[in-house]
Amino acid sequence: MSKSKKLKEKLYPLKKWLYSLFIYPPLKWRHTDYDHYWRHRNLTARTPLNSFQKKRADLVLKYIKENSSVLDVGAGNGRVLLYINGSKPLSNMIAADISRDVLEMARENGMEAIEADVSKLGTLKNTPPSDYIFMFEILEHIPNSEEVLEWAMIKAKKGVFFSVPNTGFIFHRLRLLFGKFPLQWRLVPSEHLRFWTARDMKWWLKELGYKTFKLHAYKGAPILNNLWPSLFAEGLFIYVPKND
Repeated sequence: MSKSKKLKEKLYPLKKWLYSLFIYPPLKWRHTDYDHYWRHRNLTARTPLNSFQKKRADLVLKYIKENSSVLDVGAGNGRVLLYINGSKPLSNMIAADISRDVLEMARENGMEAIEADVSKLGTLKNTPPSDYIFMFEILEHIPNSEEVLEWAMIKAKKGVFFSVPNTGFIFHRLRLLFGKFPLQWRLVPSEHLRFWTARDMKWWLKELGYKTFKLHAYKGAPILNNLWPSLFAEGLFIYVPKND
């Protein structure tokens, strides 16, 4: 890869953030569902992980044990499970999602697929017991985040991994400074219903009774995201181990 191309790749996030300070995406609210959402992202069974998904999967690999079973809620095409399975073989991979389109992709990738709406816990009650449950970029989309996390902690045998956007990220703060609410949606303004900063997340988990957890702020502004993650990291990754 040429130096100019590498430089463009490094500068692309800055361009995207600056664009988001001043420009709203097109407003779409009619005739949208999660199948439409995934089609908007041009997802296929073979679409590789993006940089955010890969970073989250790499963080999972720090904690997960080999030969574990995993239920991935909101799994999309299941590539996160495949990536983890490539480094630490899993005994069972189950993909749950509301979109029938992506469930077909998950089946193509060789895993069990279950249609479920995470905002309606009744649709998840019959999922097989698993060592770990993944809920990446899920809790911010639903009003009953506390209830869903409680369900996951009861259902999982060993622990729960989840992630949410970091509303404390500097570009979200700057949007407020310019009189605009932090922009954290791709297609429909109602996509995100809940919001957390790193400090909020620590308080929230402790209030819910989860005293032992690992929180990693990730992505965002290179170098600065390590020096001051609550301000310069774009996402929050959390692992809550199951108490024995």
